Amino acid sequence: MRICLISREYPPETGWGGIATFTRHLAHGLKEIGNEVVVVSLAEGCDPKVVDDDGVTVHRVQHFVVPGDLGTVSMCMPYSSYVLKATAALWQKFFELHEQNPFDVVDTPELLAEGIYPAVTKVAPLAIRLYTPHSKFIAEHLHNVTASFDHQFVAMLERVAMLSADIITSPSNDLADYVAEDLGYPREKIDLIRNPIDPDVFSPDGECALPPAEGLRVLFVGRLEERKGIKYLVEAIPEILKTCPDTEFVIIGADTVNSSGGQRSVLNDLRDFLARSRVLNRVKFISRVALDELPGYYRSADVCVVPSIYDNSPYTCLEAMACGRPVVGTSGGGTREYVTDGECGVIVEPRNSVALTDAIVYLLKDGRARLRMSENARRRVMDKFQRKQIARETMVLYERARINFIAKNKTLYLKDPGHALSDAAVFLYSYDKMLYDLLYKQSYRFRIRHWWRLGSARPRLLAARILLRVARTVTGVIVPKSSAQPAFVQWLEKQIEDKQEEPLANISRKS
Repeated sequence: MRICLISREYPPETGWGGIATFTRHLAHGLKEIGNEVVVVSLAEGCDPKVVDDDGVTVHRVQHFVVPGDLGTVSMCMPYSSYVLKATAALWQKFFELHEQNPFDVVDTPELLAEGIYPAVTKVAPLAIRLYTPHSKFIAEHLHNVTASFDHQFVAMLERVAMLSADIITSPSNDLADYVAEDLGYPREKIDLIRNPIDPDVFSPDGECALPPAEGLRVLFVGRLEERKGIKYLVEAIPEILKTCPDTEFVIIGADTVNSSGGQRSVLNDLRDFLARSRVLNRVKFISRVALDELPGYYRSADVCVVPSIYDNSPYTCLEAMACGRPVVGTSGGGTREYVTDGECGVIVEPRNSVALTDAIVYLLKDGRARLRMSENARRRVMDKFQRKQIARETMVLYERARINFIAKNKTLYLKDPGHALSDAAVFLYSYDKMLYDLLYKQSYRFRIRHWWRLGSARPRLLAARILLRVARTVTGVIVPKSSAQPAFVQWLEKQIEDKQEEPLANISRKS
């Protein structure tokens, strides 16, 4: 098959999280069993380009830039604005490649509606894989996401994409159950596809990234954010050290802003707590580590901790298990479906630093249990999660997607798919103008800002509008109201109207 994976995240440039890791493992697993795989992803701080990732072609694109100004939409709906620009850029490149050489199937995450354009145009069989839909973030207030129209709009786009897909896959039963209830979608139609991993790279054999510790070493890998539960691990550290004083803790992950407000650095808050507890010297913080370098850090640890409040199926537990390390995880999400409690590690309830303390101390003090769980963890990965095996399971579902695509043959967008982007842009311009006009009428401060911005960005248009207003005032005194405006005034009105509508004209020409 010729397969396109659309994902805004793909290592190394945009290797932000689990989506990036999954996409790379799946891409290479599909390639290794004989498929042609193309990835369309975002570029981060670089120009658009095409790179070869060991046989997988990766097209990196920048956010879509709509001609003109959509500043009001961006101001009122910043999150949706980001999503729409990203999805438009990904779609534009995908459709260009699909027109040149059609894909047999396209695979996208549900998160941030990256498959919305393929979903509504139905140009190819569509598989949507679940991570964590925005509706879940809203319901659980994860990442400080609220039920605002901005976030509800993103959730709506995700739902439309999922309901239009030819198949939906989930990495865990926990997530599949949630999405089925949220969509009113038959649970039996959501297929379980576990996260894949390369056990040759993530292996107990190989070099360690850190020198041997004086005692034992506990490792955390993940963003420093509330959802990942790092706060509860750090709260447990002083208590763990009372029982196991020689233990060293390594925390790997990018800093974030505290979601409780105040724009405080989570890393600084964690350091402050550890310093007050007089154990900061036992904890080593490392910023984000490239995916290819992570195995060496797992090998350097004795116990790995995944204390997430919620995670559909965190890759960190799978990576640690593949490297033969026992995992302390939580029951918040799908982790317990990967880490078998008592066999590959220990599962505790989320948001419980006392339970984390007990589980970690148990593994640190019981070397036999630690060794047994290490061996079981590696064996479970080899039996269940090898990426070639997962790729073969995925191929079976891709075949079903092709059958469903032919059988349904229905689309929400009946025009030529090449016009989808321009139609969406026109819709956004109309919405932007409505918001702008409303703010202009209601706020004098906004009016001042409007004229200042117009003068800075388009001084000739500002001069023309001032001239038109003067002309209308003068002619209103000279010419009776019932008479037509002089030709000069009509010509000036037409010129200004054309300049204001120029962005829409540019979009129409491009389509």
